[in-house]
Amino acid sequence: MSQLLRIYNYMKKDIITKGYGKDLEFYMNIPSLEEMTKEYFFSEYCWVVIHSGLGNKATKNIYNNFWNNGNYDFDAINHPLKNIAIRKTYSRLDKYFNQYKTSEDKLTFLDSLPHIGPKTKYHLAKNLGFNYAKPDRHLERITLFFGYNNVQKFCDVISRLSNDKIKIVDTVIWRFATLHTNYLEILKEINNN
Repeated sequence: MSQLLRIYNYMKKDIITKGYGKDLEFYMNIPSLEEMTKEYFFSEYCWVVIHSGLGNKATKNIYNNFWNNGNYDFDAINHPLKNIAIRKTYSRLDKYFNQYKTSEDKLTFLDSLPHIGPKTKYHLAKNLGFNYAKPDRHLERITLFFGYNNVQKFCDVISRLSNDKIKIVDTVIWRFATLHTNYLEILKEINNN
């Protein structure tokens, strides 16, 4: 077993032991494109927009206050640009959802949505079921730590070693990093043993 796979398995076991196996289950149970509803699409779009620049706990609080069992409370989103983007997307939801379903290049289409950018398009694509990693700061640091310069390629290498999809690899690494502020030191110690 390669050292990289051993370290990945350590991270995966750690997050599952700490009760975050549900994160992995989420990515294994995303509806297919044919089964996806516009409500699901909008829900994941809102999550990614709200989550941009925020931690998971703050995102969850704002998102839950906004979503309110499908009765959208736009006033729960205090960030003016995020609020405008989500309102705009909601007002054009039928159009955007149809464009998404028929788009040949889903990633480029997602990048065109309000308040979705070069990194968050990967987060949204992942949450809609595509096999991508989001190149956030944690994954970028860990990727560099292991001598790679591209998050997608790094996660693909681990995916091939572990037989986990890239979106699962991304989730394992990201969650591990959020649970351990000293994650690089932990990884260095494991790597040296």
